[in-house]
Amino acid sequence: MSAVVSDELLGMQLAVDHLFHLGHRKIGHLAGPPEHSTGFLRRQGFKQALSLHGVSASRAPSQSASTYTREEGASATRRLLDQHPELTAIVAANDLLALGAYDVLRERGLECPKDISIVGHNDMPLVDLVYPPLTTIRIGHREMGRQAAELLQQALDGSGSACVRWCFRPSYNSRLNDQRQVGG
Repeated sequence: MSAVVSDELLGMQLAVDHLFHLGHRKIGHLAGPPEHSTGFLRRQGFKQALSLHGVSASRAPSQSASTYTREEGASATRRLLDQHPELTAIVAANDLLALGAYDVLRERGLECPKDISIVGHNDMPLVDLVYPPLTTIRIGHREMGRQAAELLQQALDGSGSACVRWCFRPSYNSRLNDQRQVGG
């Protein structure tokens, strides 16, 4: 079956690299549902990225959400912070999970990025309207949609290949929440 996807492993690599550049070493992950390809691949990408920075994947704090919703993001963040209060940053598997993390920081009297930096994934519409604006991994929604429509049209008119896979490179979309340098 043809597919148009984003490079999930690279997306997590970009997020973790950015946080390491800022000095974060105690980074947790709000993972998506493991039965979804994005949840599985983004968790793998998070672990691989930490390994590249010399952090054992087995020591990587992670909590899975059962769905990609703000409410599940909040629930997973509570569990993550209860078990790992030392965290200075969180990489969320999508922006709705990250917004749930924002909610938990507010309810606990913590601030982003002063106390904990958060990086989301997907660059969903309107996430720049939250305060502070969410730093996120941008995937090419428009380009992916255009390519998927082209593949569908080719399948319908018989001019396409039997099976094509397009994998788009995500990019880092730095906003305001991650400007805190950690450490010396």
